[in-house]
Amino acid sequence: MKIKSLLFSVLALTAFVACQEKQSILTPSQVSLDPLIVKVTADGETKTAALTANCEWEVSGPSWVTVAPAAGTGNTSLSIIVAANDGKERDGEVTVVAKDAKSTAKLLVYQAGKAEEPGPDNPPTPPTPEDPTVIKTAEQLLNFVSEASSYTADEVYSIDADIDCGGAKINPIPSFAATLDGKGHKVYNFTVESTDAKAGLVLLNTGTIKNVVFGSSDGKNYDGTSAISAVEGAGGDFAGLIGDNAGVLDNVTTFVTVNYVAGTEKPADYIGLGGLAGTASAAGSFVNCTNYATLNAEGTLTQEMGIGGILGYTKSSDVTITSCVNAANLTITIPVAKVVMIGGIAGRTNGTIVIDKCENKGDISYEQAVKPSTWMAIGGIGGVYYNGITLTNCKNSGTISSNLQQVNRISGILGTLNRGGTVQGCENSGDIVLNQAEDNANWQAAGGIVGSQEREDAAPAKVIGNTNTGKITVTLANNTTAHQNRISAGGIFGLGTLVTEVSGNTNKGAVSLDNKGAADSWAGGIVGAMVSTANDYATALSGNVNEGAVSCKTSDDALSAAGGVIGNVGYYPTKTDDTKITVTGDKNTGAVTCGNVARVGSIAGYNVASLINCQAGGSVNGTALTDANFATLIQGSGSSGSATGTTLAK
Repeated sequence: MKIKSLLFSVLALTAFVACQEKQSILTPSQVSLDPLIVKVTADGETKTAALTANCEWEVSGPSWVTVAPAAGTGNTSLSIIVAANDGKERDGEVTVVAKDAKSTAKLLVYQAGKAEEPGPDNPPTPPTPEDPTVIKTAEQLLNFVSEASSYTADEVYSIDADIDCGGAKINPIPSFAATLDGKGHKVYNFTVESTDAKAGLVLLNTGTIKNVVFGSSDGKNYDGTSAISAVEGAGGDFAGLIGDNAGVLDNVTTFVTVNYVAGTEKPADYIGLGGLAGTASAAGSFVNCTNYATLNAEGTLTQEMGIGGILGYTKSSDVTITSCVNAANLTITIPVAKVVMIGGIAGRTNGTIVIDKCENKGDISYEQAVKPSTWMAIGGIGGVYYNGITLTNCKNSGTISSNLQQVNRISGILGTLNRGGTVQGCENSGDIVLNQAEDNANWQAAGGIVGSQEREDAAPAKVIGNTNTGKITVTLANNTTAHQNRISAGGIFGLGTLVTEVSGNTNKGAVSLDNKGAADSWAGGIVGAMVSTANDYATALSGNVNEGAVSCKTSDDALSAAGGVIGNVGYYPTKTDDTKITVTGDKNTGAVTCGNVARVGSIAGYNVASLINCQAGGSVNGTALTDANFATLIQGSGSSGSATGTTLAK
């Protein structure tokens, strides 16, 4: 019926228009919307719709929808503003009507509702139980600590928020075998007091602890509270954030102060004090860890002690320390009855240890007026490393210093390399300062990369491709040592007694040795002294370059020696001179000065071995080397060794 009516209207209109020769054809009013349906959340939203129109129009809708503009002419974009809905879901129509009411468009609005109030027909949803493996509060953390020793290796726990422990006193976790992922969060404002001779938040870690910051609320500064300690008199064995790490520490940062007080009872055969770990009793790893912690040691030591920003002392093999940083100043003042070994990364290590891409940024010093009964070693990366250490690509920028009135082995990278091993690709830019204000008769060794190397009962050692730019300054009171090692200082190496390869190293730092006494004293741009204590070992220096100034002085200069590359080649007091050492292709362009004119040279100060194809340059006692004189200034005139193929450095 509607179709017939519409057809009749069209025919009548056509007849009327035909009768009006000059009448215009009228365009009908039209409005349309796109889209025709929108869906909105319960919180309310604003949607848009495209309005196409050839006429004037007006808009209407439900009370909870506002449309802008509400009226107009022609095409436009409409803003459909939907209020929040606190009730059930709802729908309504937005209607656009042409002004002449001849065209209409509609848009349907669906809006979700808030959850209905619980009732008989709508029971409440039970709360989701808390995940026991997720730690977000101090209460949950303390519960984790109390239960952690029971967790197994396949369990994983996470810290999902920064946690202020509110000054809580925490008992150490005896052992931990699971995984704890801090997800970059911070745990702070706590103390740990151990009743054992071992101290740490965890006494033995065989699991994995990663991605967490301890002892800081902002990740930049110490919180002023967090500390690890043992009860008075219980000190011994080891102390650190982790007492003993035989697992994995990955991206762990600590600001937590570690306090060690030597106990009245004799501890184990060694003591380890470390920022991250006191010791590592089995194979384990430290990766991307950073230490900002202060290490305090008090009392009097009766055993060997290793102190390190990352690791104190380990006798285990297969420990790796990779891309770790010590950013704390380590100032150690504890009196020792035995050996103390200090390093920015690790104090003492044994076995097949690998340390790679680590860095020390802190100043490290040993300050002690009480002379111990033995010696000490201190280095930017390590104190003493034994038995095949691989130490590569490490850096030190901190000042390394000691005033100990005993034997010092001091260096920017490693105090003592013992029983083989390799030090390669390392850089030192920190100053090395050995200052003894009292008279003594102890031998000394200082170097930019390695202080000393020793022991004949192992594989040969290598010092390759390292660079030093720091100053080496040795200032001694009246030192009259009769020890065959005497006193030595070198831009790369202080003293070597059994080394097979020292090659490709560069020194740019000044080397200064000033002894107010009359003992043999040797200074070199690359090596202070190189000797061999085993008849079947031959040592080779090759391809090393020195650009730094070298000076050596003793009270009467009768026993001083200085060389641009090496101070003493092969001469070992009280032993037969060693002629198996060779210095090949090394170069000096630095200034060399020494009061003993018989033991000063551009390449070697005192040589009883062989210099081969070297490049001599710089100056000797103020005289610049030239084509005319360099041959007489290659080595000290008192040398008995050979110098062949040497040319003037350009």
